[in-house]
Amino acid sequence: MMIPGPPPGIYAGDGAAGSDQRSFNAPDLPPTAPPGGETVVTVVTYADFAGALRDALRDFHSADLLARNPLLRGGIGNLGRFAGPLDLKALLSETVGTLFGNPRDEKLRRVIELTYFQPAPKQEVVADRLSLSFGTYRRHLTTGRDRLARWLWESSRVAPIQSELPSAGWPTAKGEKPEDATAPSPEAGEPAPPRLSVVILPFTNLSNDPEQEYFADSITEDLTTDLSRITGSFVIARSTAFTYKGKSVDTRQIGRELGVRYVIEGSVRRSDREVRVNVQLIDAETGAHLWAERLDRDLGDLFSIQNEITGRIARALQFELAIADTRRLTEHPDALDYILRGRALAWWKPISRENNAEGLSLFKRALALDPRAIEAQIGLASMLVSRVFDFWSDAPDVDLQDADQLIARALAVSPNSAWAHYAKGQVLRAQSQYDDAAIEYETAITLDRNLANAYAWLGRCKLAIGSVDEVIPLVEYAIRLSPHDRNLAAWCWQVGAVHLLKARADEAVRWLEKARSAYAGYHYIHASLAAGYALRGETKRASAALGEARRLSNRYASIAGLKAAPGRQLLEAPRLGALAEATYFAGLRKAGLPEE
Repeated sequence: MMIPGPPPGIYAGDGAAGSDQRSFNAPDLPPTAPPGGETVVTVVTYADFAGALRDALRDFHSADLLARNPLLRGGIGNLGRFAGPLDLKALLSETVGTLFGNPRDEKLRRVIELTYFQPAPKQEVVADRLSLSFGTYRRHLTTGRDRLARWLWESSRVAPIQSELPSAGWPTAKGEKPEDATAPSPEAGEPAPPRLSVVILPFTNLSNDPEQEYFADSITEDLTTDLSRITGSFVIARSTAFTYKGKSVDTRQIGRELGVRYVIEGSVRRSDREVRVNVQLIDAETGAHLWAERLDRDLGDLFSIQNEITGRIARALQFELAIADTRRLTEHPDALDYILRGRALAWWKPISRENNAEGLSLFKRALALDPRAIEAQIGLASMLVSRVFDFWSDAPDVDLQDADQLIARALAVSPNSAWAHYAKGQVLRAQSQYDDAAIEYETAITLDRNLANAYAWLGRCKLAIGSVDEVIPLVEYAIRLSPHDRNLAAWCWQVGAVHLLKARADEAVRWLEKARSAYAGYHYIHASLAAGYALRGETKRASAALGEARRLSNRYASIAGLKAAPGRQLLEAPRLGALAEATYFAGLRKAGLPEE
């Protein structure tokens, strides 16, 4: 049985008013036609579908129970109405292997496989075998099961359920058609392509070695998966996109044939020591080039290079697609307009009190027009938490409570939204619940492996709970994904802080100076620099840095006052206390900070 790539369109909830995206909670599957020709209407809600899937997983080793599962009566994915228990078992096991095939989803795959596909061990035994706390194990189990349910639900909704088992391939999606079908003309009354609808054409292999074709294809496949996870995106399946491989077809024709607004094309050239990837974003209506990027990398760990390239491209395209889509809006502002403008302030504009206040206003106006807009709920929650982190809030507890309620609403409708889980992690981190925040960031990463902020703040949580050795790889990966991020100063500080705690003063100062260059308004950067300079014997520079920290904050009057100040991640974790005393506080004392 063939289990191909992701369904052509992945939708993450209700979204903004006026968008073309469908809700996962739409009530009905398409009716099926039995062999006799009479119509039998199958009404299946998502809740029923998810319940049937849970039962199928639970009854995986019981053929008699599995045979009575509703999924076999209505058809699911590329199973027909005449499939049996063995077909359903094969579909479930192979889909899990494909859906969680990325190394970063390894935990989810192992949790699902050991819980359901192995001979029924107790859940406590599975958690112990995976070296997970039982609470963490249960969260991974729920996340993995929900993602599997929504994946299969969407694939079943993409096209009518087949009346017989297909030989291979993925169900045909709206906008896709057999090779012998003719392209619709605009005059035929075809609906407008969905917002953020895109096809990633197979990247061209420009290497002299034809055996390198697989590398270009894998870049294409990874981008297809990554862009499918963008909220509100409609991404044409790999199986259809690859029918254009090696063909010279006008991008406007491709847009008409597939019903998409954007086309992404690119090329890969590998030499003995280097790989170069070019990528372009094209408006399928006009043929205009909207954005282009070239990435050159030295060959080393090929898998890591491929992950970095696709991550960087996917993150950039997420931003450029939003910009391109904004240009299509009408002159009259609506909820979507406010969301896109607020998102730009929330994620890409410089951090400032003014930008935060404007972002709050934009997301509130979006919710006034569409109270169900998930992106507005997530955006508003994120801005409220940012206001707390940056000490601009007049009522931090109220802001965090409001943010938590907004995220609860978003997750209730869209439990697989990476940004919703990320925002939940932000709320928990602001409440100093670092272990729970780390779980939310990890969940966000499993849903969107290119969410740079989640990697970085997961690193902050690891620092706060004392898992020092795990911090730097996470933060450095975030910086590789988003090297010009507006949070770069805080991220560089985290790396510098770990080097400082490990008594690597030279590396600490190098990273802390990077942090200061990115943004000089954080007192803790200057305080850490003061300690680093002092440990290197640079007394004058240490004194100057301490003076700047004192100018920015009143917490540096004494060592005792600093230890009593809020937000002391370097102090509260037992494993950090001894390290901080020997490095951070020792350096501050040398820089001139008194004990009392």
